Amino acid sequence: MKGQAKNKRPITANQCRKIHALKNSMALTDEEYRSFLMCLFGVDSSTALTFHTAGLFIEEMEKKAVNSGVWTPKAGTKQRFNEMAGRRRDMATPAQLRVIESIWQGVSYAEDTTARAKALQIFVERTAKVSNMRFLTKEGATKVINGLNAMQRQVVKSGIAANFQEAASGSSIGG
Repeated sequence: MKGQAKNKRPITANQCRKIHALKNSMALTDEEYRSFLMCLFGVDSSTALTFHTAGLFIEEMEKKAVNSGVWTPKAGTKQRFNEMAGRRRDMATPAQLRVIESIWQGVSYAEDTTARAKALQIFVERTAKVSNMRFLTKEGATKVINGLNAMQRQVVKSGIAANFQEAASGSSIGG
């Protein structure tokens, strides 16, 4: 399960600092901040994010902060899918596409990048009836994100169930 371990790389201290700097610059309340986290990634704390999802969360927060005029990003940073910005209004946004990839990183069992990309393509085709993510509409992207969020909740539930079973089997009741 090498691929899974890499997907689960935890958030770094630098990412945590940047998230909280952005939160403070945008003057978000704790409730607003946690709601934003929950909406995008299904977690209520940045420490529950992976390295990859933390990067996507930072991108989203940076975009909102820049648009609000309270943040200036470092020069030379390029975000994935930005070349798709400015497409038709009904097409998926670059941020939606990044969220899809991020959640997929956490729920995919494929061990290599090629297999993971192919599995995502199949999932997108089955869910939104398009042959490639670049053809997703906003509505289609929402369907895909909702499906991935459901898968993510299932992964979390199964992990909790496995931990519970492990703990229960470790204790001998009635001896």
